[in-house]
Amino acid sequence: MPKLKKEKKEKEPKRVYWLRKALFATGADYLMVFGQNCAGKSFQAKEEAIINHALKGKRFFYLRRMVDEINQDKATLYFSDTPVNEYTKGQWDGIEAFRGLLYFYRMNEDGKKERSSYIGAYDSLYNWQKIKSVAWVDFDFIIFEEFIAANYYLEDECTVLQKAVSAIFRDHKGVVLMLGNSISRNVPYFKNWTPNVFKQKPGTIAKYHYHDEAGEGNDIDVAIEYTGHIEGTGKMFFGRASKTIMAGEWDVVEEPKLPKDKDIYENVYELLLQTSNFAFVLQLLIDPYDGARLLYVYPFTGKRKIQRTITDQFSADPMTTAGFKDNRPEQYMRECIRTNKACFSDNLTANDFRSVVAQLKL
Repeated sequence: MPKLKKEKKEKEPKRVYWLRKALFATGADYLMVFGQNCAGKSFQAKEEAIINHALKGKRFFYLRRMVDEINQDKATLYFSDTPVNEYTKGQWDGIEAFRGLLYFYRMNEDGKKERSSYIGAYDSLYNWQKIKSVAWVDFDFIIFEEFIAANYYLEDECTVLQKAVSAIFRDHKGVVLMLGNSISRNVPYFKNWTPNVFKQKPGTIAKYHYHDEAGEGNDIDVAIEYTGHIEGTGKMFFGRASKTIMAGEWDVVEEPKLPKDKDIYENVYELLLQTSNFAFVLQLLIDPYDGARLLYVYPFTGKRKIQRTITDQFSADPMTTAGFKDNRPEQYMRECIRTNKACFSDNLTANDFRSVVAQLKL
């Protein structure tokens, strides 16, 4: 009887995680990191909070954007994967959230839970007015989770975050670590703090320096890291999701392209739609054979001048407005957007365009 050959078991790829060392080495006050899911960003944030702050007599703040994103149970679960017993050399078993504060806890010999003095706090950015009214003693580190939202931000959120941070740190500096996934490019923090982020390559860090306009010498450094793809993370993603969730690519869906060659259409009207981060050419095209109207959108390269502009920036030019004019071509353009008769040069352009249209309420 022939001997059966043993099947060789394929080795799973060694799991690699994002490490915070390079980003923290920049010495920046605001540290931003974004990229794929399951890359270890949150784990690194919690490890930093415990080892380099809580265990050294300092406190940290766990921050989310909206109230329904954070409560006592969710905050406790957030720290449930953290090896507190290892970090504290057996002194404590884990971290528990209770009434807005965070504690180390352990079970004593009688089976009762014991808590440390509080090591941190948690709340939502939406509650920044409540945060402002409290004295946060010995806080020097903030974890701001999911700073990149799919579509919703607070009004003037960049300023709101700075007010909350200033209230927590009071009269001293600290470090704010902001964590996000690459689900949208229409991010106020990119617009206001890191305008060259879209030129960054995966695996790179960029640093920005801002002077204190109040003249008190409180200059601020912002560093941002784009993690890109990290091997061996995530087991349940496939298809398009595997690119956006696991490879760190921007989250885009398949969008309509021109049904016919562009040269066939008659370009009857065009304008520039521009924000500080994005610029698009909008063309109203007519099919000469059946008279069908459609809107075509592609990125503006700056190689030619377009007189008519829609923008959220101030301009005294009468050809520049904050929205569509009440003329027939522009009303047709607006109708094309509303009735899903817009076509795009590529999927990423479409994703950015739809975010800007929603932002400007066009």
